[in-house]
Amino acid sequence: MLPVSGIGNPPPVPPLSGSGHGDHAANATAPNTIVGQSFSATLAQAISQSPGGSAHSDHGGAGSGRNAATSVPNGDSHPRHFPIGALNHGGEHGFQETALGLRAYRQQLIASNIANADTPGYKAVDIDFQEALRIARTIANIPPLTLSTTVSGHIPGQLQSSAPSYPLKYHIPAQPSVDGNTVEMDVERSKFAENAVMYEFSLGRVKGHFMMIADMLKNLKD
Repeated sequence: MLPVSGIGNPPPVPPLSGSGHGDHAANATAPNTIVGQSFSATLAQAISQSPGGSAHSDHGGAGSGRNAATSVPNGDSHPRHFPIGALNHGGEHGFQETALGLRAYRQQLIASNIANADTPGYKAVDIDFQEALRIARTIANIPPLTLSTTVSGHIPGQLQSSAPSYPLKYHIPAQPSVDGNTVEMDVERSKFAENAVMYEFSLGRVKGHFMMIADMLKNLKD
């Protein structure tokens, strides 16, 4: 190309070497260094050569992400899976999940009371929700028994504790019946409606939390 009059002819700019674009680290590997290597060996070599095991330092690269490839002694690379129960639903969402299960259990007890309103000798039962919630949260904080694994890419199994037993409270009616039945329909219907509202509230909170996680995973896949 002929030089334009009035504009200097700048020297050619040499290509940049040893650097990426912006804050992305670039680790160029000569093509002749990977000839004859398998794909898994080349991938392991690229991961080991990148600083911090990450090709994109600010994007959570292969060495820092949960799905990072883990190099094993035989040269193969195993994807790091999400362990069962690894998603932490602690805090408020863990509280709502526990409350949802207790609300469902209490709804079954109240429904059983209503269904046995005419059963002679039936005793109406209920649970103290606050006490049951305290018991459930205490048991949830106990770490489960984790099984050992032979390879870091394996999914670790966890032995969950059995469902706790909550102490039942027997209802004392205002006026005892002749047949010994202690179910009072007005009281049971009121408790059923109140518990149903609280059940729907906890269900909405838990559903919204998992919908947010599903949308996040969908966006990552896209």
